[in-house]
Amino acid sequence: MAKKVMKIEPVRQKVIQQLRPKKRVCAYCRVSTDSAKQHTSYVAQVEYYKAYIEKRKDWEFAGIFADEAKSGTQVGKREEFLRMMKECENGNIDIIITKSVTRFARNTIDSIEAIRKLKSLGITVYFEKENISTISEQSEQMLTILSSLAQGESEIISTNNRWGIQKRFRDGSYNISCVAYGYTKNDNGEITIKEDEAKVVRRIYSEYLNGKGSFVISRDLTKDNIPPVRTAEKWNDCVVKEILQNPIYEGDLILQKTYTTEVLPFTKKRNRGEMPQFFIKDNHEPIITREQGEMVRGILEYRRKQMNMDDSGKYQNRYEFSSKIMCRECGGNFRRQKIYIGKPYEKIQWSCKNHIENSRMCRTKPIREDAIKTAYITMWNKLASNRTFILNPMLDPLKNMRVSKEQEEEIENLNNRIMELTEQSHILSRVVQKGYMDSALFIQKQNALNIEIEEIKKKRNSLFDNNGFETEIAGTERLLEIIKYNPEITEAYDENLFLHTVNKVLIGSNGEITFRLINNLEITEYANKGGGKA
Repeated sequence: MAKKVMKIEPVRQKVIQQLRPKKRVCAYCRVSTDSAKQHTSYVAQVEYYKAYIEKRKDWEFAGIFADEAKSGTQVGKREEFLRMMKECENGNIDIIITKSVTRFARNTIDSIEAIRKLKSLGITVYFEKENISTISEQSEQMLTILSSLAQGESEIISTNNRWGIQKRFRDGSYNISCVAYGYTKNDNGEITIKEDEAKVVRRIYSEYLNGKGSFVISRDLTKDNIPPVRTAEKWNDCVVKEILQNPIYEGDLILQKTYTTEVLPFTKKRNRGEMPQFFIKDNHEPIITREQGEMVRGILEYRRKQMNMDDSGKYQNRYEFSSKIMCRECGGNFRRQKIYIGKPYEKIQWSCKNHIENSRMCRTKPIREDAIKTAYITMWNKLASNRTFILNPMLDPLKNMRVSKEQEEEIENLNNRIMELTEQSHILSRVVQKGYMDSALFIQKQNALNIEIEEIKKKRNSLFDNNGFETEIAGTERLLEIIKYNPEITEAYDENLFLHTVNKVLIGSNGEITFRLINNLEITEYANKGGGKA
């Protein structure tokens, strides 16, 4: 007996066409990094693509996404590309037009991953130069080949450039493009002393050898209105330490302090022994003596060991309050200080860096570490004890606050439409169960309903995403979960609990200690001589 086979027609494209008669089409391009040319290039491409898209009656212009033409080799650095992908995920784009495969991405993996993701969302990418559309079955194979060729071209160019630089390193003919503070280059490209800056370098070495720390030196340079180094906004201890550790001031030159990775995505890294370095002794006139340089290195090494720092100059034991405490008055970060060192009542306090540099600029006084910890314990116990009155009621209002009145009405309409379609789906199910409808026709109609529900949900989610309080909602849910597993009153300060629940600590000039929690809720306690109090 022959089997009866019934064909169920595909309905996705038909339903999408009914919901969106016009395809929303955008363009992706890269514009010149030159500020003067960038505007002209952007305007020209907007005009071109707008006219190109508006020629089609079934297309609707959905904007242009343009990144600066720094590099097509790394998608992660292209903000407009990522914004375009987000718009695609939100269901606001149907077709993307771009000039060529090389304009889209020169990294094969990133290119194919992006195209596959777009195809899974039902979005077509059209490459003008190659005349390839990702809607075709053979598109991925062609695009893989073209992307690989573009990536290979980038890697070959990079390899050739690297080989040329390495050759100049070896024979000592490499001319550094940017010389260190204290030096300049003459017409022949030779490194020569810039006397006004060299005077500052000598002062830094002299003061460091006389016992001053890098922070104090930077503070004094700022007070004396000395212009900072060309690559820094102002003098700070890091800039001073960089000068103290640079052998260029002894007349020597080290080449290849940094290197670029050989394969895509190209990444610039500090050379910590991965690549050879080239040392040229007595390359140019020194600013300091070799004896001074040797003594400074000895002091730096001693202080590094005393402060428990690793070879890169970073603290091995970070404190839980590091980078967490900010000044409410001036926005400055707080630094850790020891007071009454060596005495039985030695204490730790945190001070605003701007107050340290100039007390007239910031009035916020230092605060004791034990006061912050006591205030945190008080705050946390209040929050945990009153979670049903503070945290629980926050969730629904936060979700409701995510949209404007117009968007709220639109979301309500979309919700009503989803309910209508869901009800239609239930009716269809009851009809087919009673035998009033053929199974093949039922599946076809059911698919059409599911696709329409899916599209409406995408539109609704897009409204939420554009005006959401995701951080606040997720943070509140996380706090409730932490309290659920730590319901008891906290008597002792818990470092892990602090790190998992607090984003920032804001210190006011009148002793206010405000804890900004992971859901952006701010709770204030007050410090007194004994610590924190409500």
